[in-house]
Amino acid sequence: MERPVGLSPVFFLLLPLWEPAASRCAISLGYDFTVTPNGQQWCEIQGQVNGNTFLHYTCGSQEVKLISVLDVNATRAWNQQRDTLQYLVEELKKTLLDIKAEITAPSSPLSLQSSMMCEQESNGLTSASWEFGLDGQISLRFDSKNGNWKVLHAEGRVLKKTLARDRAMTNLLVRTSLGDCMKWLKEVLCLPSTKAASTTAITTDLSKATTNTPIILILPVILTCAIIVGILG
Repeated sequence: MERPVGLSPVFFLLLPLWEPAASRCAISLGYDFTVTPNGQQWCEIQGQVNGNTFLHYTCGSQEVKLISVLDVNATRAWNQQRDTLQYLVEELKKTLLDIKAEITAPSSPLSLQSSMMCEQESNGLTSASWEFGLDGQISLRFDSKNGNWKVLHAEGRVLKKTLARDRAMTNLLVRTSLGDCMKWLKEVLCLPSTKAASTTAITTDLSKATTNTPIILILPVILTCAIIVGILG
């Protein structure tokens, strides 16, 4: 009588090493923008993957610092996102100038802070939002999915008045956070494997941005196979 065919013991030994690709994807992508019209370096952009900074860009100098985080190909990510983010800060600069015209001019240069966040939640749903503030104090929040504005501090009313009445700006905020950001999160930041974070960083001209890719460590896999062979032997 033939014995039923079963799964090899090797399968069960290797099973813990196999994980679905989806679990390797980044779950959040965020950007912090600071716009101060006066001066050559009038804006700064900082990007984070899962809360870890992977790029820092300064307007005017046309230099970007790329940092490899969780095996993110920072150069590829920046090349895809550069034009959209540069256009975005240009529009935020116009918004700040509109706000400045409506309030009493401060003694020091007025700066606008904004943060964009998109993420994949544990329940499978997605979320996207914006926060805005003047001179370092966040005072306004915008939910990109439902279009709701929430004033957090008194100065947020001026920000809301300027932003909410500008249909083109509102559409840009929604399109960038729900469209571009989620696309970058899924296409650029979905990783084939999880590797140790690299702190390698460079500063370079935008047209020559490059970064190093960590080498895959295969020693643990070799050791595992050796153990399997010893058990089966």
